[in-house]
Amino acid sequence: MHKRKPRTAFTLVELLVVIAIIGVLVGLLLPAVQAAREAARRMQCSNNLKQLGLATHNYHDTFGSLPPGWIDDTTNQNRMGWGTFVLPFMEQGAIHERMKSVGAYDVPWYTIPEMITGTTDVPVPYAKTVLPGFICPSDPSSGLNLDLQELGKSNYTGIGGAHYISPNANGTFYNNSYVAFRDMRDGLSNLVMVGERSTIKQPSRSFIKHGTLWIGGTNHARYFYNNAIVNASAYYSINGTAGNFNLTSAHPGGVQFLLGDGSARFISETINLNTYRDLGSIADGNVLSEF
Repeated sequence: MHKRKPRTAFTLVELLVVIAIIGVLVGLLLPAVQAAREAARRMQCSNNLKQLGLATHNYHDTFGSLPPGWIDDTTNQNRMGWGTFVLPFMEQGAIHERMKSVGAYDVPWYTIPEMITGTTDVPVPYAKTVLPGFICPSDPSSGLNLDLQELGKSNYTGIGGAHYISPNANGTFYNNSYVAFRDMRDGLSNLVMVGERSTIKQPSRSFIKHGTLWIGGTNHARYFYNNAIVNASAYYSINGTAGNFNLTSAHPGGVQFLLGDGSARFISETINLNTYRDLGSIADGNVLSEF
């Protein structure tokens, strides 16, 4: 009698069963992997905001106030934003000094060739420098803001409060603001100074521009792209429909904020709108509910 040889391969049915099991496992694991990656990106975004908080506090310790939201008065429509003023306090002093050496803080900075178009000695224009500390890793676009003249992108915008410009602004950063901690009578832990703005498309009334610029505003990409309104209107709510004036995020369900005390906090888009408004003001005297 001949002995039956042992089987050395899968049958077609067994192979299909194994493939099906692998497919189910991948389907179960993929959302968990994506969630873990987003959690890591959100943590990095939070760390970016904490570094900005440390930089703004060090600036305040040095000069006695926070930097202006942007410079824009009758004598100097420079439009440099708060992000440029904290560069020396976040290990970017070299680019700050180079911009200073070409006079970028004394005149409208976007009129200086080295700033925006480059020269023989400046292969990368200063305003197009990509600074990772201003970029949320969850944001889908590149380090240049393609909606705003392809300049260096920022996903972090200053909070003007109920309005983005004086005299109605009651937040931390607006034109020629120079707010001091003593002005923040509601308490540093009870207000937001900076929040996220994503480059993800949002509905808008008449134009669509997204994200911000770390350098501030230009003659085209003006100041309101780098400031946010925080009030009790659903139109200006987190991830709301205002687009150009509200806070938006690539993180599901809410936005990361920098508080006045230098801490970072994720705030849900379902926050009570009155509480949200009160967080944007530095001295309204209102008692905050939970947020």
